Order: sequence, then structure tokens, then C-alpha cells
Amino acid sequence: MLRATYKAKAEGLELFDTLKPPFILIGNHTTLLDPFLANSFVPFPVHWVASDGNMRSPLMRFLLIKLVGSIPKSKAIPDIETVNWIVEFIRKRRGVVGFYPEGQSSWNGTAVPAFGSSAKLLKLLKAPVILAHSRGSYMTKPRWAYSRRKGRVELGFSQLFSPESLKALTVEEIDAALNAAIAHDDQAWAKAKGLVFRDSHRAECLELALYACPSCGALHTLHSSGTELSCSERTAVFTYREDGAIEPLDGTGQGWKGVSPSCPGSVREWDSWQESHLEKLLASTYLPNPGRIVFQDTEVRLYQGRRMDTMDLLGRGTMRLTAQGITFAPLKGGETLFPLAEISGPGVLKWNFFEFYIGKTVYRVKFSNRADSGRKYAVGLSLLSQLTAQ
Repeated sequence: MLRATYKAKAEGLELFDTLKPPFILIGNHTTLLDPFLANSFVPFPVHWVASDGNMRSPLMRFLLIKLVGSIPKSKAIPDIETVNWIVEFIRKRRGVVGFYPEGQSSWNGTAVPAFGSSAKLLKLLKAPVILAHSRGSYMTKPRWAYSRRKGRVELGFSQLFSPESLKALTVEEIDAALNAAIAHDDQAWAKAKGLVFRDSHRAECLELALYACPSCGALHTLHSSGTELSCSERTAVFTYREDGAIEPLDGTGQGWKGVSPSCPGSVREWDSWQESHLEKLLASTYLPNPGRIVFQDTEVRLYQGRRMDTMDLLGRGTMRLTAQGITFAPLKGGETLFPLAEISGPGVLKWNFFEFYIGKTVYRVKFSNRADSGRKYAVGLSLLSQLTAQ
């Protein structure tokens, strides 16, 4: 069913004619659907390492852990605990463990560097490592999109490491080979193939990924509708094309007079520019004025929990990011400041559940609008932490 829906095809499946568990399955992580697409082709049950943020309801804990056999991973759980689970499945149960070395699915269709601990884990296990290289899955269902485009998905299966090669290679060599294997730019791949991915709502919720306007430089002013993304501060309007390219509404980009050197031609180019732009703004404007608001969202709900426990609602109100940290102002009661120095692991679950940790306590923010971006807070906090550590 999933294969037909996403027009998914695979190469290299003959590998599984001779290869039997235990082995490790890895891949580039371009969409939230990657593990399900890979599962549809692998002829063995795969125990995926998954964020415990997906397991904070009794039903999901039962489905993911008891039925599927997922391995929970949390920012609050020491790596050794997750490693012990993986060792159990590989060495004792002789099963298949799947994980994505990037640790997150892509917001812009390109791979991010693998966690350094991934190479160390592969070196430790010395089990065959199979690569499921995904192409077209981001263009079909970007992380920021709720709707699916009509296109195609290709998965290429190959053996990346043998037990013997893992034993012979250094951790640094494994890491280099791993990053080379997962490297991918989905929009560039689609363009080279001459593919288009059709959807009349294809730009909607693009502001989950993009938070700065390259025309005027304003933050948190982008709004999407149909195939267009516009800035509320100026008359800048951009079109998101069927091949994943971005261009001004006039379709030329000539005579561009924006804050960015040129109009970004893709989500990847836009994302690269906006992170650099935000970093400069934080250093020049917000750090010297620590009370100044970088981002703000109203009508949010703040939850608190630990590990896989069901989360408790703390209140509804307004969330702000400043150079001091995250501030939550409830509809009733006083404001709470979560200091920048105490925040760890800021990230986004699914589309826009923004999460961060204070010690081993996890906080989750749910937005009232599905197009409100949690990513901008995660990126902002990471950049502020880097700048203040310098």
C-alpha cells in the first residue's frame, strides 16, 4: 500500500537473498516516512531507534515498543542505555536494528553531518551495515509539508560495511565513509532527473522551515498559501515550483534588491542564508539587548514531562525567545524564564512540536496554528548557545 501510494521502487534487493540478520540498517533521513518506506522492502523486522518523544502516550508506547520493538532514544537518557538496547538486539536476539546517523530528518532536502557517536557504535558492533539510500522522498513529502506531492521515490540498498572492514577501519575513517554514503541533495537530484512533484498546495507550511525573509531580512514574517510564500513586511512573493526551485513571483529574479546577495533558488539555499543572517542579527542586535524579542508566538500550550511519561499541561499563553532564553507568559499567573545556560537539546518533533530540556525534564510546546514554526526556536537557541560560548 505504501509503495503504491508513494510510487516507491527499490534497487539492490538481491542483497537480502544471502544476507541474514543480525545486521544494521542505516540511511539518509529526508522525510518522516523514511523508516516506513524502508520497512516495506526489507524482508525482516527492523527495530528502529526512535525519539522517545513519539512514545509519550500509553497507546504509542505500546505500539512502538511492545508491538514494533522500537528502541527509545532521549536527550535525557545517557547514550550507554540506548547502546545497551542495540547490543541486545544485535548480539543476543540476532535481529536487525535501524537508525539514521543524522539524528533528524532534513528540513531542506540535504543531509546533515552524522553524529560522531554513530561511527563509534558501528565500530563497537562490527555487524554488517546496510545502506538504504533514499531519493525523491523529500520532494514527495517534505518534513515541513502536511500534503503529499505526486512524484516518485527510489531506494537503493547496498552493503556499506562488512564486519571485517569495520574491524580494520578507524573511527575517523568510518565516519568519513558514513557521511559520504548518506550525502544527498533531493532537489538537485530531481532537477538532474527532470522530475516534477505536483501538488496545488505545495508551498503550504513552508514557513515551518523558513523563518527569515531574504528580501527585507525580517524574522517570522513569512506566510504560505497554495504554491506561494509571501512576506507580510513587504510585497515580496515567492513561488515554490514543482521541481523544488524557488523564484520571485515574476519568475526572473533579475534586478534583485534584497538583503540576501541573490534570491535563494531552493529551500537549501534559503536555509543556508537565513541561518547566517540570524546568527549575525543575534550577535549584533539581540545579545547586546538581551530583553529584546527574537521570536514570539501566542496561544501556545506548554507541557512538562520526563522521558516517556505522559506529559502534563502547565498552561496556555505566549512564548518568547530572547538572548536570555525562553520565556513563557501564561494567561493566568507570572512569567517563567528558562535560562539559556540551563536549556539543552532544543529540537522539533514531527512538524512543529518544539521541545527542550532543563536537566532531565522535557518541555514541549504545541502551537495553535499548524504553520507556526518550532524550528525557529530550536535554531535560535542553538546559535545563541554557540555565540555565548565563544
